[in-house]
Amino acid sequence: MHRTLIPTGLATLLLALTAACGSEASSSAETLPPIRTTTSTTTTTTMVDQRERIYIVQPGDNVSEIARAYEVTAQMIITLNGLPADGEIQPGQELKIPNIRVDTELPTTVPTSDPDES
Repeated sequence: MHRTLIPTGLATLLLALTAACGSEASSSAETLPPIRTTTSTTTTTTMVDQRERIYIVQPGDNVSEIARAYEVTAQMIITLNGLPADGEIQPGQELKIPNIRVDTELPTTVPTSDPDES
């Protein structure tokens, strides 16, 4: 007859693991508090167009119209190009146009009338 000897510590461990696999394991897992994890990620990317925009002045153009077409201010074009304060330009002249956009819409107000005024 051949006998296998299991050290006492290993036998105790095997008995503990065997007992944990029974129905008691599921009931003990239910008593553990829930684990809550929260993950939040935010990514913001801002791209700026580094290319320079050039506009060739056409006959009849003025700085205000060019600025409106490119959604920038006339003062931005004047300053960027070193133009005289009056924004005088000549046909064929190359103008640098800023690579940003300016909201040029003005808020509209609706006049209200006071019924007491006559």
